[in-house]
Formats: sequence, structure tokens, C-alpha cells
Amino acid sequence: MTYDGAMPTRTRETLTRDRIIDAAVMYTDAHGIDSLSMRKLGAELDVEAMSLYNHVANKDDIYDGMIDHVFASIPLPEQDGDWQDEIRRIGMAVMDAFTTHPWTVNLLMMRGNFGPAALRFTDRVIATLNSAGFSDENAHHAWQMLSSHTMGYAFQQATNPGVAHHHGTDVSDQLESVASEFPNVARLAPLLAQCEYGTEFAFGLDIIIDGLAARLN
Repeated sequence: MTYDGAMPTRTRETLTRDRIIDAAVMYTDAHGIDSLSMRKLGAELDVEAMSLYNHVANKDDIYDGMIDHVFASIPLPEQDGDWQDEIRRIGMAVMDAFTTHPWTVNLLMMRGNFGPAALRFTDRVIATLNSAGFSDENAHHAWQMLSSHTMGYAFQQATNPGVAHHHGTDVSDQLESVASEFPNVARLAPLLAQCEYGTEFAFGLDIIIDGLAARLN
């Protein structure tokens, strides 16, 4: 075998919208949403930033694609399953997705745009509630309640993930001197100072589902 001195050429992967969105998600998972820019995203993909505009309109378009990317990863409820089991299962799956991608809630609040995956997910959840016997009005209320519960806990976890590890001793010490005045708070101080978001979210989700079930009886 002879060597002619020519350097091997590297085949560059074709740039597509999906590749851009995937790279944006990976970059933001690692560095945070505030760090994302077209220049940095181009560098991640080994292209000039201007090349991105052949496939996405602007950074807002990327944000919307990132939101839909997350919703596409969430399993849809099974239409022939027990509605309570399905709502609980997909509720936990949404929380897992928002925990994996903690920037999602901020983008949802900032953008409010829903792509095909998010709309498909919403449609199937509403269909599950309708099949269970909820009217359109009550399905709407249930959707809003479930969404608010999930986004609230996901937002808390994203903005204060270390609460369970930093404040327990400090709060207990602070309340020790006023225990006689606030005995119930002092007694629960070790618990109140901690929050395991997954456990607390699941507890609230069960209460919501039980309350919704009672509406059908």
C-alpha cells in the first residue's frame, strides 16, 4: 500500500433542522438556556452561524423546536388503559422530561408556542379525559390543574434544586429559639426545610387524580 501524501477528507454530516434542534437541546442541557446563541450553536455543529438560517428562522424558532423535542420524548397515554393510571403515568413522565431538561418550563412560559408533538400530547390527554367521562369544560379544568401542578414543581426544582441539601440544619437552628411560640413549625422543621420534588409531586398528583375521579361519581 502506498501513501500519496494526501490528507484524508472528513465527511461533514448534512445540516438539517433536526440536527440543529438536537444540538441546541444538548448544548442547553449542559450550559443553560442563557448561554445558547447562534454563534455557539454553529460552533457545536462545526458550521458558520449564518448557515443555521437556511434551516431555522431565528433563535425563537429554535426555542420552539426545543420545546417540541421534549414533548416528543414523552409517551402518549394509552387510549384503552385505565384513565387514572394513564394520567398518573404520563404525569410522572412529563415531570421526568422537565427534570432532564430543566430549561423547558422557562421556555414554555416565555414562548407559549406549541409544535406538533406538544399538540399531539395535549390532544391525547384531553381524549383520555373525555373517554373517562369528563365534559369538555371539566377536561379543560383538569388539564389546567395538571399542567399547573407539573410546571410549578418543575420550576421549583429547576430554580432551587439543592434545597434539600442546604437549609435543613440552618432552619432547625433558627427555630429552636422560638419553638415555644411556633411548636408545630418547630416540630416539622426538619421536613419543611427539605423537599424531594419527585416525591412531593407524586403525592400531589395522586390527590389531583383522586379529586378528579370523585367528580365522576
